[in-house]
Amino acid sequence: MLNILAIDTATDACSVTLRCDGELVHRYELIPRQHSGRIFSMTREVLPGGEWPDSSIDLLAYTHGPGSFTGLRIAASAVQGLAYANAIPVAGISTLACLAQGCWRRGAIEKDALALVLLDARINELYWGLYEFVDGRAKALCDDAVSAPSDLPPDIVQAERPVIAVGSGLCMLQELPAELTDRLSGTVADQWPDSRDLLELCDGLETFQSAAEVQPVYLRNEIQWKKLSEQG
Repeated sequence: MLNILAIDTATDACSVTLRCDGELVHRYELIPRQHSGRIFSMTREVLPGGEWPDSSIDLLAYTHGPGSFTGLRIAASAVQGLAYANAIPVAGISTLACLAQGCWRRGAIEKDALALVLLDARINELYWGLYEFVDGRAKALCDDAVSAPSDLPPDIVQAERPVIAVGSGLCMLQELPAELTDRLSGTVADQWPDSRDLLELCDGLETFQSAAEVQPVYLRNEIQWKKLSEQG
């Protein structure tokens, strides 16, 4: 089992998890727009004595996106700096896969069900992906995507398997195509990404990134910025 330091700052949640020699130390806070001020102190809190160990960490992991433009850059920058400084490989994991894995860990989704992960992308769009679970790990059934809620393809889920919709994007549930919502078996709205769920996903990987390859995955190239007063 790899010793892993995992970081997530992709959404309003901010978390750091260290698994080392079978022991788990975890910090998680829901702190919108405060990630840059907490991420390094949270990292020190999970490290033994608050210091980077000489050789005990095998892998760094982070949610590479989709998510908040600034949040993704914070995690990527932190992980890249640590990877360069300590010559450690990196695993970039989909934020949507992390959300799906969290539902599995919490027992909020049954064995044969699919997770339709919906993340609020702002500007009236959703980041979305469809996941099944193989040996307890979230596995993507399509590429993560971004679109208006009404543009989600109704036929992405099949009637023979239960489908649970997950994530902050459920705030736009009524805007999804009726043919899609009619196939949903349930919803889990109170689910945010959590770095501890990256551990299980990393254990299923065979290849990793170098520090130079670390980068966010935005899914869209143009970000339509709003002033704080316009964001509600």
